[in-house]
Amino acid sequence: MSIEVKKLNKDKEINIEGGVVLDGFPSTGLVNAIASECLIRSVGTELVAVLDSPEFPPVSLINNHIPQFPARLYVNEGLKISFFISELNIHPALQKIVAKTVLEWTIENKCRMIISAAGIPNNSNDSNLSSDATNADHVTTITDDEHSLAQVLAVSSTESGSKIIKDQGFQQLKSGTVAGIPGTLLNEGSLIGLDVIVFIVNTIRDAPDFRAAALVSTAVSKLIPSVYCDIRALMVEAQVVEDRMRMIRESQNKLSYIA
Repeated sequence: MSIEVKKLNKDKEINIEGGVVLDGFPSTGLVNAIASECLIRSVGTELVAVLDSPEFPPVSLINNHIPQFPARLYVNEGLKISFFISELNIHPALQKIVAKTVLEWTIENKCRMIISAAGIPNNSNDSNLSSDATNADHVTTITDDEHSLAQVLAVSSTESGSKIIKDQGFQQLKSGTVAGIPGTLLNEGSLIGLDVIVFIVNTIRDAPDFRAAALVSTAVSKLIPSVYCDIRALMVEAQVVEDRMRMIRESQNKLSYIA
């Protein structure tokens, strides 16, 4: 199995050295995909490449009359930030290779950090996630300020990343598991000394969770002040995005891509 990053303009050099890469591949509650889409729309980016693989479903996503590959790479060179994003559920057999593709691109372009997110389904009663000052049950509680970063845990692949988390006031994950693409990014990042930070939020099971996506967007903005998400616009567009996600999922099921 292999994944190829295909540049749209092979002659154009991309310079985001020292920048940040965001993982926008779907996780529980689709928080990565929704948060990344909101950030992309808010800060302005350029589509610079697509990801393709024989293992990806033969699907073209039509957006504003324009066909798109199901996995794409957007860049804002001025802000030195890039987004890997897809609306598709990545099959578990492909998740490691997707994560390694993101890591390889990050290293090749001399970026300093990868940011990802993982969701904890709200109705999970057996989670053992905890931090020095809180646990997953506490994070499930929604306060009056539903975008409060007190509801966000974070974990990093390196000591330097952990210091960033602590300095920014996030509570660190003390024990638990992080699966899928975010988990692989953490593991591989720890091997090569690359800062990978994963935010962990409670999510609605089996449904797009815009509240959790707003939390992740706000957390990203705290780490990178030049990047922001228009939370109000995100909530207004919630139904539109949810309908589009549902349509894409139904298309995937017809293609027997999701196990």
